[in-house]
Amino acid sequence: MSKIHRLAGATAASAIMIGTLGASPAAAATPPELPVAVQGACSGTATDRVSVVVDKGYIRTTYYKSASVVKTVPRDASLAFFKGVRNSHGNEWFKVQYSDRTNDWCGWIYAGSVWWED
Repeated sequence: MSKIHRLAGATAASAIMIGTLGASPAAAATPPELPVAVQGACSGTATDRVSVVVDKGYIRTTYYKSASVVKTVPRDASLAFFKGVRNSHGNEWFKVQYSDRTNDWCGWIYAGSVWWED
């Protein structure tokens, strides 16, 4: 048996042992959250805060309704405001960051979905 075959056999046996011993049932039952290109803190400094005033606010990858949704946030969620832009259709969008206890999401939300916090 060649060295390559022995190495492949040892690697397969190790993988089986690791898979058998694996994580606890509780950890295995919780699927990991899929990575998102814009998951994470926004660059720059927030200048204000806004609150979501619709039942569901959609933070998107860019400032168009056709863009992918990064995160859906509930009514009354507080978002850090970074800047506002008007897209080619004349709609105003805000660059925002939503944070929960463990993660941050950076993206764009339609200005009509939020209101300035006091």
